[in-house]
Amino acid sequence: MKYVILADSKNTQPFKTPRQLLEFNGEKLVQRTARLLKQNGVKDILITSHDKRFDNLGAIRYEPLNNDYDPLTSQGYWLNAFPQELLNEPICFLFGDVYYSENAIKKIVETKTNSTLFFCTYNNQCEKYIKHHDEPLAYKVVDYDNFKAHIDNVKQLKDNGACCREPIVWELYRNINGQNINEHVMTKNYVAINDESCDIDTINDIKKLKIKLGEMEMIKVEVIKEFTLEKFDELENIKRKGNDIKGKLFVGDTFECDKDMCDYLMGQNRSNSVVVKVIEVIPEKMVEVKEEPKPEIKEEIVKPKKTTKKKSSKK
Repeated sequence: MKYVILADSKNTQPFKTPRQLLEFNGEKLVQRTARLLKQNGVKDILITSHDKRFDNLGAIRYEPLNNDYDPLTSQGYWLNAFPQELLNEPICFLFGDVYYSENAIKKIVETKTNSTLFFCTYNNQCEKYIKHHDEPLAYKVVDYDNFKAHIDNVKQLKDNGACCREPIVWELYRNINGQNINEHVMTKNYVAINDESCDIDTINDIKKLKIKLGEMEMIKVEVIKEFTLEKFDELENIKRKGNDIKGKLFVGDTFECDKDMCDYLMGQNRSNSVVVKVIEVIPEKMVEVKEEPKPEIKEEIVKPKKTTKKKSSKK
């Protein structure tokens, strides 16, 4: 099976460089994915990109023929990120802006299918996770003709105005399973992987992941002056003394934050107001994130019906 890491997006926002080239523990995202695939015995790996910065990252760079989607004008189709000219053999598509755990890559490689199987985070509401909404991780495609047909079908739905937004991975998943293309419901043909694996969309995603990986030093502080904070979601391990109002902190509350946030709260703000005091600098450490056992809904294998020739009745 060929493994294809999708990294040919024109969208870099909110970053200056492609998010697929962001580094964690000194390794670029796509470089890490290629390395983990090789560790699991995969030899045939491509990285899709027209950008030469993706050369020499552990896999061959491949320039897709028809990836025409422009995020600024919404012209073209996002689904052309799946190079249809490669869909003439079994393929596993992985997303270049995803940080994959070792467990995630192992499970993706080892899980078998005879049609199309979708891998994602699902129902990951526990506080230890980076995000608390479902995220796509990979598509494993054996029935590639059927996969191409569904891509074309979703494109046609977009052209007919049937999609609420630009159809992407989730819309394709729903179409494959015969669902309402605009309603998010997990039904069948998926494997849930709930650990530190997540895609990187924002600067806050980077901070949270680096905290999980032990790359970012955290500082525990205590509130000494009541205040309201717009970036409330960037705080970790909040412990309240009394009131519990999201966005607002009260005297005696404690929480953990990174150095930039601590400096801001210690007076490096417009009003030069000091609203916290430092209790402890938490040393960097590797945080082990164990996967919570969750029931996985495996694929619904559709076997072709056997055709039997009817016996001719002689009169």
